[in-house]
Amino acid sequence: MTGALPALAVTLPQFHAETGRAVAACRQAHRLGYAGAFVFDHLWPLGQRGRPSAELWTLLAALAGAVGEGGSAGLEAGPPVDRERGAGEGFRLGTLVTRAGLRPPALVARMAATVGQVAGAPPVVGVGRGDPANRDENLAFGLPFPDAAGRTRDLEATVAALRGPLAGRPPPAVWVGGLGATARALAGRLADAWNGWGVTPEELAAGLADARRAAAAAGRDPAGVDATWAGQVLVAADAAEAAARLARWSADRPPASAARVVAGDPDAVLARLTALGDAGATWCVAAAVGGPGDGMRALLAAAAGLRPRRRRELNSDGRAEP
Repeated sequence: MTGALPALAVTLPQFHAETGRAVAACRQAHRLGYAGAFVFDHLWPLGQRGRPSAELWTLLAALAGAVGEGGSAGLEAGPPVDRERGAGEGFRLGTLVTRAGLRPPALVARMAATVGQVAGAPPVVGVGRGDPANRDENLAFGLPFPDAAGRTRDLEATVAALRGPLAGRPPPAVWVGGLGATARALAGRLADAWNGWGVTPEELAAGLADARRAAAAAGRDPAGVDATWAGQVLVAADAAEAAARLARWSADRPPASAARVVAGDPDAVLARLTALGDAGATWCVAAAVGGPGDGMRALLAAAAGLRPRRRRELNSDGRAEP
């Protein structure tokens, strides 16, 4: 490992009938010292119409209550969040990604402002335009599914609303997610960062270069556009256990999907995330697969040397002691 580790965050288990698992996982991530927790925007998991899924923005509001000023009053806050720039060493909630077109742009902006107020720091709003895999999901819930040009317009309008006064002050950080050239160009023109799902360090570096070229062409400072990474992670106590878990998990999945999983013992996984940081990633967001998420989050946090947030004593009125 040659460089600094990016800010580490996790995705939460929201594909369940009850939201308790997601809230518990968010509290665990907060306690372990992660930089944030993210949720997906699916009305059902991709390709699994019969499975439930908690709705992104209402779940995010519940999570904000769980870790915000009231919900985390008994937890040491740790170093303060840089509220102007966003990240810092505090704890951020975010979307990975909210799909443009599912909700009116002004509504997305107001929801982001509300979540930020409850959580105590503005969220990270990852925005995506969706792809043909989302068509059936939209149509089943009576939502339109425009062509690619229409979805691009929806994304541009959503980002514009998130840049406006409806999104609150300080504003949320905005990432544009997607693997294609259009997503990278949109990120460069409009956003704070491009997010690449499951990409290699080499792919991330190339995507960041594309986004920064688009920023320069749009008259923006290329250095003001970052890259962030998110993907599936399988971490186990040793390499043999990780390989066995990955084989079981990938048995009924496409080989290309399994090949994108970052799997191994804690040191191996940490080395890959650090390589992504060397390639330009400022955040790495881990989606645990192939085993108990709570155990994997704990293993990765310990290997990364994250600073746990400790419990604080409460006054008789329930307020945290300074």
